[in-house]
Amino acid sequence: MKTYDFIFSNQLSHRFSRHLIFWIFFLVYFYYVNLIPSKPEDLANPKTYFDAFKLMIYFPVSVIAVYVAIYFLLPRYILTEKYFNLFLIVIVLTIIYFLIAVLITIVLARLRTNIPFQKLPVSFKWFQPVRYGIGLPLTSSVLVTIIKLFKTWHIEQKENEALQRQKINTEMQLLKMQFQPHFLYDSLQHLYQLIRKKSSHSPESILKLSDLLSYILYENEKERVLLEKEWEIVTTYLGFKKVFYADRLSIQLNQKNELKDILIAPLLLLSMVENCLEKFINMPEQILSLKLEIKTEQNEIHLLLECKSNSGNGLNDDTGNQWIKSLKRIEMLYAGKYNFNVRSENEVTRLLLILKGDARPLIVQQKEEFILS
Repeated sequence: MKTYDFIFSNQLSHRFSRHLIFWIFFLVYFYYVNLIPSKPEDLANPKTYFDAFKLMIYFPVSVIAVYVAIYFLLPRYILTEKYFNLFLIVIVLTIIYFLIAVLITIVLARLRTNIPFQKLPVSFKWFQPVRYGIGLPLTSSVLVTIIKLFKTWHIEQKENEALQRQKINTEMQLLKMQFQPHFLYDSLQHLYQLIRKKSSHSPESILKLSDLLSYILYENEKERVLLEKEWEIVTTYLGFKKVFYADRLSIQLNQKNELKDILIAPLLLLSMVENCLEKFINMPEQILSLKLEIKTEQNEIHLLLECKSNSGNGLNDDTGNQWIKSLKRIEMLYAGKYNFNVRSENEVTRLLLILKGDARPLIVQQKEEFILS
């Protein structure tokens, strides 16, 4: 984390340290490329090292070029994609850097020799200005600009990820708010009817509703919950519904493999089961047979949900929209780590959901099956 902060932080101390380290390495490189003796014997001559040091007089040209590139060209022309203007500006700046290098060469000639500048070798008069006024400044500017572009892109990616997470959290809260009031209102209506009829199921239903509300209100805020607990609350929910629709609802639950120590997003299974019952609840003449099977396999959670009704209509538009909401939530929670498939044929709707990444390899193999008839 400290290394990351050092590289990407905008703190003045970090920025100063980054620039200082870069220019130290650049100076070492600059000196190294100029340390080119004409023959092996020159390596023992101190003048060879002193001449290489003298050439560092061109170093300010590269410094000017780098800072003009990252603080002027990059924000005004590269990031705004004004490439034609950038091309013209680069030509003008290249001429300016070349002229500065020529002036430095004249000064260097006067320091090193009494020969008039016009009579000096062409390799000295023109090659050095081209090398240190065009070649090296442009190379260093391009290199630093690429580094700066990568850094800018990385920071933007991190900001976009943060905004995306914030958006997902907001949408998640909206989805939860949509689920909770509807579920609570429907449950209270049923309880009211049971109490009015003085049904023997009233105390049991109140306890089940208490467990459901406790789970929805408190576990809902967690990022992940135990799959075992989620499956238990789904069973409680279906048992709760079975009390009110004893003659119209048939439920079969299958559990394969151990569910302990496996994590899942809270209310994910519960909301999907509730979606399946949505259509059934709104059609009093309908008889529904619901089959729910869950198993863990290697690093995956497999859920098979089958809804069979006597209406012969399969999924209607409202139920389809509910599945879309469930799929949207799964996309937000398990991006790239899920498979979701819904098919409706005649009176049977089948949903297959595979979640990856939260399950863990299991050793104990178990199978439970029970029917709420």
